[in-house]
Amino acid sequence: MTDSIAAEDRRAADGLALPQADARGTHLDASRTPWGVHGARFPGPLDRAVIAVTSRLPNSWLGLRLAIALRRIVTRRMAGDDGLDVVLWGLRMRLHPRRNGCEKGALFTPQMYEAPERRELTVEIDRSKTAGRPFVFIDIGANVGLFSLFVASRAGADAQILAIEPEPENLRRLRFNIASNPGIPIRVAAVALDEKSGRVAVETNFRDRGGARTRPLSRLPPLYPPPQEGEDFVDIPPPRAGEGREGAAGVVEVECLPLKELLDRDGIRSIDALKIDIEGAEDRVLVPFFRDAPEALWPGFILIEDSSGEWRVDLFSFLAEHGYAVATRTKQNVMLRRESGTHRASFTDRASPASCR
Repeated sequence: MTDSIAAEDRRAADGLALPQADARGTHLDASRTPWGVHGARFPGPLDRAVIAVTSRLPNSWLGLRLAIALRRIVTRRMAGDDGLDVVLWGLRMRLHPRRNGCEKGALFTPQMYEAPERRELTVEIDRSKTAGRPFVFIDIGANVGLFSLFVASRAGADAQILAIEPEPENLRRLRFNIASNPGIPIRVAAVALDEKSGRVAVETNFRDRGGARTRPLSRLPPLYPPPQEGEDFVDIPPPRAGEGREGAAGVVEVECLPLKELLDRDGIRSIDALKIDIEGAEDRVLVPFFRDAPEALWPGFILIEDSSGEWRVDLFSFLAEHGYAVATRTKQNVMLRRESGTHRASFTDRASPASCR
């Protein structure tokens, strides 16, 4: 198991590939999807040169500083945020580096992108393989699907992955990335999660689309203003919590479900690993889930963004009371493992009403 993690680290710098293009600049392995053609947005020579350098920098403070400086050569030349087509972890993806921190990190520095988190997930995937059963992963706040795609690349075609994402543009990008890899075992739930069923507002953070938040429909004004022309999210401080601004676009109404209700609809009976990153609403999802779900449905491993300053309860103490211990911490995330019991999941053959192709 340790050897496989070390091997993953050795491959990290070479994990992102820039395939050859034909005379028109299209990838030779272009893949057509309902949301466009992967290969139509091929990185130009300068973009390729920059990415080749940044993707091989050491995973260190100095390496990151150099990557930040170099990647601006690419992002500030981009007229919009149309994205670049690459192959990462052996999978086709279109990554939009201007206003999504996750996509920017995966495009320019895949060797640094969530490296401890990926190592811990690899441990869980290897355990599942050793046990001879499919790996089941629930990705709450999937964004454009990077964690789901990584798990799919390591766990294989028999994995069962549910990516949950309500923000429309993130959802479109997620679906494009999945459709660019026919047969990949990822299903999508286009819903928000909270304590109760109903409808909520999802508000886009135009400076970093990974920061989209849900809120009651009646709560106005919007939190995030749209960026000015030429602005890049890394150059602008985020708005303060609770700071409202008039006139911002990007608020949509979506279906909202408790986690257990969504899992029941998809026929999921237990979970190997669950990742949750929903901008401070993690407690509103997990506390009622553990209250209502049978113990067989509790995940064996949890990867959670540390938003403890926004939680209404001490979620880490709550999880400790339910048998979870911290395995690893990073600056942003905490990984917890529950050693007792067997963690197994399965999907029924019927499709979820909230799932997509």
